[in-house]
Amino acid sequence: MESLRDKVVSQLREQILSNDLEPGTRLRERTLSDLFGVSRVPVREALMVLEADLLVTSSRRADGSEGAGVEVTRFDRNDVAELFDAREALEPLVARLAARHRSEAQLEALRDQLETARRAAETGDNRAGALANTAYHGILVQACGSGLLAAVMAPLQTRIERLFRRTIVGRAPELAEDHTRMLAALADRQAETAELLARLHVVSTRAPSLALFTEQDEGQDAGRADD
Repeated sequence: MESLRDKVVSQLREQILSNDLEPGTRLRERTLSDLFGVSRVPVREALMVLEADLLVTSSRRADGSEGAGVEVTRFDRNDVAELFDAREALEPLVARLAARHRSEAQLEALRDQLETARRAAETGDNRAGALANTAYHGILVQACGSGLLAAVMAPLQTRIERLFRRTIVGRAPELAEDHTRMLAALADRQAETAELLARLHVVSTRAPSLALFTEQDEGQDAGRADD
């Protein structure tokens, strides 16, 4: 049975990833407690979970009280550029190792997520498409067979999902094509090809993603100026 904390985490997480709660939005325990109809304890616990996932940022006092408060972690063009730097360094290695170590079950799981992403693209379900693409990348990390590399990648996964949720519109067919080629290389255990395809995938998606975030950041700045 889902706990009150987990229910609050789930709802806030979705609102942040969908950008319904914009970066910089202040989150007050009392307000959230009233909104979700729960005490402040599960709200406080939920915010701690979200902070560990880098979705919210807090300035709490030593005793755990709110201090200056909690806000949705900012995720702007500079953050995206840093994320792409990390992805370009790590994801080709993940793909190369996954081609060597993947299991048939993991290969089938990748096929399932790719098919889910394709169906989502056909129906225009951007949320489902982003979730499938995030899951695809997560399975790749599991398939690489390196616990250390998986631990290094773990803090990036939520940011990657946040990126996909903001950038998938209009690009789902392109992503599916990239992932299809990657899947073929993994199936044939072509490690060098998988590594190259992963690098090309990250490099080719960097510029349009940065352009989109630049446009969104400028729009938000203009909106704040109007206020």
